[in-house]
Amino acid sequence: MRTCFMWATCVAAAIALCLGNQPASAQTAARPSGTSVAVIDLGDVFDAHPRLKTQLEQLKSQIEAFEAFVRQERQKVETLAEQLKTLKPGTPDYTAREKEFATIQADLQVQVRQKSREFLEQEAAVRFEAYQDIQQHVARFCQTYGVQLVIRYNRAAIDPTKPQDVQMGLNRPIVYQNSLDITQHIIDALSAVAAAPAAAAQPSVGARPPQIPRGTQQR
Repeated sequence: MRTCFMWATCVAAAIALCLGNQPASAQTAARPSGTSVAVIDLGDVFDAHPRLKTQLEQLKSQIEAFEAFVRQERQKVETLAEQLKTLKPGTPDYTAREKEFATIQADLQVQVRQKSREFLEQEAAVRFEAYQDIQQHVARFCQTYGVQLVIRYNRAAIDPTKPQDVQMGLNRPIVYQNSLDITQHIIDALSAVAAAPAAAAQPSVGARPPQIPRGTQQR
């Protein structure tokens, strides 16, 4: 009886071993065919980035306000230039007006240079911040769906009536892709984060599981 029990135990262990290996092979074979490569149109993502759009609008308002100030100062310079034409050179009044003209003009040139540099730096900073934000969303998406490489591409249609547009289109590195575009998924993720306070008040509104794009697989 002991011998039979030991033999049965060995057989059971062997069967268990075989059965244990079987699901793993079946699971590997049943895994959906996926891809480790995806593409994204960063231009569209940047255009749709909620926070970036707000920051750029604020920066645009600052630029327009400064442009209005520059126009006022230039009007002063033009007015002084006209006044100088009516004065006799060498007189105290002419000298005072000439000095005021030179001071305003020089100060305005310095302010324009400084502000132009500041505006460029501010725009670069907000765009870089948005790029880092996009990178984080792309990384999270890739980690979720097993994507190893994301390539930038331009999904805009080529206008055959514009030679420059055609030339740029011919130089695109991505010639063809099929269901590898994750652009809209990233845009939706960014929009969801921007709308988080409103969504928190109504958590059930619009709640649905994310769609896995064709050509990718969930781990």
